[in-house]
Amino acid sequence: MDKIKEFFIELKKNYPCNITFCSSEIREEELKKVPAVMHSFYKTILKAELPFGRIFPLETALKESKSFSNWFLFGQDNYFSFWLCSYSPDAEGLSFTSWNHEDHTEIEAADEDILSFLQYELEDYQQNEEG
Repeated sequence: MDKIKEFFIELKKNYPCNITFCSSEIREEELKKVPAVMHSFYKTILKAELPFGRIFPLETALKESKSFSNWFLFGQDNYFSFWLCSYSPDAEGLSFTSWNHEDHTEIEAADEDILSFLQYELEDYQQNEEG
């Protein structure tokens, strides 16, 4: 089993989640519109409602991403932040970030892969729940 699927199965065991795994092949022409680092993700996960945010279905993400240049909007947290993936990793190889659109700051990548990004979001959620 791949690491993406393992992460979401474990998450579903521990938290109330609504995760839809892909049951059919994603069309390659749709994947060409998505950053390369997200291809395996969208071949595994169709959409997800998580305790700390949501991941959009591919169709919604493609539509929402039209208002961003160089960034793919694949989800959002439960507050004010969009979850973004760069079409081109930065000099350090980072592609993923959470960006509060109300701050009007420059978007900067913070994580190399989606699992690192989601793990950070989960840990942030867990810390806020405890304290």
